Amino acid sequence: MNLLGNKEIFGIQIEKDDYAYQMSLYVNGQDILQFEMEGVCYPYRWRNFKDIIEWIQKNLKSIISEDECPLVLPGDSAVEIWKSVYKMEPEVVDMDQFEILQDWMFRHSWFSARAGSYLAEIFFRKKGDNVEISWDNSNTFKDDGVKFVFPVGKYEVGINDFQKVMEQVCYIYSQL
Repeated sequence: MNLLGNKEIFGIQIEKDDYAYQMSLYVNGQDILQFEMEGVCYPYRWRNFKDIIEWIQKNLKSIISEDECPLVLPGDSAVEIWKSVYKMEPEVVDMDQFEILQDWMFRHSWFSARAGSYLAEIFFRKKGDNVEISWDNSNTFKDDGVKFVFPVGKYEVGINDFQKVMEQVCYIYSQL
């Protein structure tokens, strides 16, 4: 496997075999993409990562340059902000504002690039000189019997380290 970055801080491992690609995303020593199903632990694997790579290439600049969510909403992290929207009463949500927030979230979470796979929903946003990585997958794919090994968390990594790893992921993918 190609380890890009540092497992103990922030890193991504990516490899390919005859059947699929495999990826691990490490924050603070934990692979936050791992999940369990029927008591068996699985790494994140999928037939290709083309959608994820395209999402990274399209959105990396937004992640490392947009500091604030375009709307003032409660929450200390991107995932908490997104969850607060779902707690609002439908008649209170202004659709124009919701679309602005949704566009921002699509640029800051790769979940839309999962192509039907069990990819953890992870948010990436600039926070000062760092990139915040936050996630809450406690109910993600629960109906399919999926339980993420590290379901909830928040971590910050330096912008330069984050950018370097993400750019390397795109390059390495093109070489596999």
